[in-house]
Amino acid sequence: MDASQAELLHSPALSYAYPLYRNMLDNSIVFMYHGPITPDLIVDVLSLVEYRLGDTREERRISKKLFNIMVESFTLGDNGSQKGYATLVVRQLPYLYAVSIGRRVRSDLVHEVKHFLDWVNTLSPDQLRESYHQLLQAKEPGREQLVGGVPAISILDLARKSHDILLYSFEFLSDEDSFFALEARIKKT
Repeated sequence: MDASQAELLHSPALSYAYPLYRNMLDNSIVFMYHGPITPDLIVDVLSLVEYRLGDTREERRISKKLFNIMVESFTLGDNGSQKGYATLVVRQLPYLYAVSIGRRVRSDLVHEVKHFLDWVNTLSPDQLRESYHQLLQAKEPGREQLVGGVPAISILDLARKSHDILLYSFEFLSDEDSFFALEARIKKT
């Protein structure tokens, strides 16, 4: 064993493996990804999650909802910039699935996104459906309506599909960037 191999063997990065494993186990994390969003990645991730769900014999209706929410979450995670790495986490709890997506947003737009999410969380299922269809009809071909750099249609669709409020948080990173995290939940019953 040469010096570089010995250094790798005792690398501080290896000390993160077990705590990460414990964190994933303790928080019921079925899947976690961090990186750029690509069409190939979406297909691969959905295949992996489908395989994992096959082991649990999850009801087809719930699996379909989970897939739809994951696809929409990927849409939220793609911010089109070179800094645009997203983080996707899927947790499986006894009574629900939680899909969380995180990405950078401009700090000066946080208030706009927060205001829109608060409004979406007040809507009834009928109002969500109506707002979603209005936004679809108003959409110009090739242009997506953004709220603070985040696709408004994706937020409305996540709220519609999850049948629950959307949980969110913002972490200030710098004057230019903040980290935006959004979670949609699907009840198993």
